[in-house]
Amino acid sequence: MSANNSSSNSSVTLERNGPTYRISFTRAQADILIRKYLNETIISFECINTGYNNLIFFINTQENTQQYVIKIGGRYWNKIKTEAEVKALELLSKHTTIPVPKILAYSSDRNNEFGVEWILMTRLSGQNMSIVCKTQKLSLNAKKSIIRDLADYISQMHFKIPRFDKIGALMINGQIGTDLNQLGPWSTYEQFIQTRVQAEKKILNEDITFSSVKDSMLDAIDRFEKIQLPIFSNLPFVFSHGDLDFQNILISINDLELPRITGIVDWEWAGSFPCSEEYFTSYNYFLDDDKEIRIYFLNELEKRNILTPRTIEHFSLLEKINQFVTNLAPWDLTDLVNPDYLIVNKRLEQSSSIVLSALNELDICTKKE
Repeated sequence: MSANNSSSNSSVTLERNGPTYRISFTRAQADILIRKYLNETIISFECINTGYNNLIFFINTQENTQQYVIKIGGRYWNKIKTEAEVKALELLSKHTTIPVPKILAYSSDRNNEFGVEWILMTRLSGQNMSIVCKTQKLSLNAKKSIIRDLADYISQMHFKIPRFDKIGALMINGQIGTDLNQLGPWSTYEQFIQTRVQAEKKILNEDITFSSVKDSMLDAIDRFEKIQLPIFSNLPFVFSHGDLDFQNILISINDLELPRITGIVDWEWAGSFPCSEEYFTSYNYFLDDDKEIRIYFLNELEKRNILTPRTIEHFSLLEKINQFVTNLAPWDLTDLVNPDYLIVNKRLEQSSSIVLSALNELDICTKKE
């Protein structure tokens, strides 16, 4: 759930009661937390407007030049997201050289003195790449420099961190559990898809937002379940960030012709997932930027033996399956503050079109197999 929180036309913006709705954390609470766990005194407390699923605060203290981050978890998840990030950072620090924050303290129990889940961690150097890209245009050489670093780090995620035989999010005990939507864990890709389709079916039946497309979407699900898909036996499960795009990459800006990655953050979606999923949840900046950058990115991954859309077996089918599942009941049309039904219905028509197109292509492709 890493997309923007609104959809708009020229006059109306759809707003959601998103993950941070009614979640708060004050300077006074931060003072108590920092004093309790670091025995330090805050001299600056800054709320950063870059998080959608969380509240993010940058902290400076009187006693230390090290800067800190306090991350306050959103309301949709109980324990799972906080513990997935904590465990991911532990594995990354143990098995890789990827620059990641260090966990200093955390609580995944909202029944604490602050009433929220929180993580206290070190702040990494560098600038958020998404912010840099808003203020200046990165050259081709600069993008390639970042890609080389990123490909090295993806390789470490895939090959340095021990693999799991299940799909799902990381649990604090080091095992694989449910994903953040409390589905799973799964032993096969087929189970992974079937469960998600059933979850979308439940939303269609219960949420009136989707009433205008409910019947057609349920018919599409019936059709989908009758398609004879191949067995995806050559689809390894790899350690995945889950939302690795430029908004979660920090870069140095001392030399903008040769920037380096100084940090990768926001590991709350991390877990063990089919390698194809990364190309649906991550890397949009590098895959959609332009043809030359896309080819360079895929080439650098393949040099490191990382499977890509060009080498993953049945990738076109996997892509259509993802389009089908994620458009049945789009998550960003739930919990709307001011549903403008003209906009909602337009969005639903778009989703229906994508679902039917993906379904027709799956029909054609599987008959050719």
